Amino acid sequence: MRVVNRKFPGLQVAITGVLAIALFLQSFRTEKDSPSLPGAVEAYVSKYLYLARMVHQESDIPLAIIMAVAGLESDWGRSELAMYANNHFGIKAKDWNNDIYCKTTQEYYDSFAALETEACFRRYSLIRDSYVDFGTFLRNRRYYQELFDYGSHDYRSWAIGLQEANYGTDPYYASKLLRIIHDYRLDRLE
Repeated sequence: MRVVNRKFPGLQVAITGVLAIALFLQSFRTEKDSPSLPGAVEAYVSKYLYLARMVHQESDIPLAIIMAVAGLESDWGRSELAMYANNHFGIKAKDWNNDIYCKTTQEYYDSFAALETEACFRRYSLIRDSYVDFGTFLRNRRYYQELFDYGSHDYRSWAIGLQEANYGTDPYYASKLLRIIHDYRLDRLE
């Protein structure tokens, strides 16, 4: 069963088309043309891959998705939220009874224009807690349940599904995740 955005039923078709074109163009790149991992990405993957593998084994979320979401949301561990709240997945504090960290962030609301807003996020004592909570968060929210039907290696469907389920408000969220996975070869981490 696929996740369908009921508010914008044609969105899935449009996203799938854009992703198909991007993947087609990506196929023309040779191994020699592929960029090597930038220092921050390489350092982040080396440091936190063991946590991503643990979450992958416990939750069946694709490893490439875990690393791509963590990298994108935390700017490879360099974002304000990652440094001051140990939150590497951008999980907001709604329904959260522990420490929070509030900051100005950009959100998209029914448009392709980003608006600055104040938002509160979950704060963790340890980065490990952020990783564990990411798996728990997706497992325990009904609007992410259908993602688990895709299996633990179908990162493309997961990227599209996360966007359709509004994990990130960025209208290019799925494309960004897939670009990160392909550019940094996160699909080869298995």
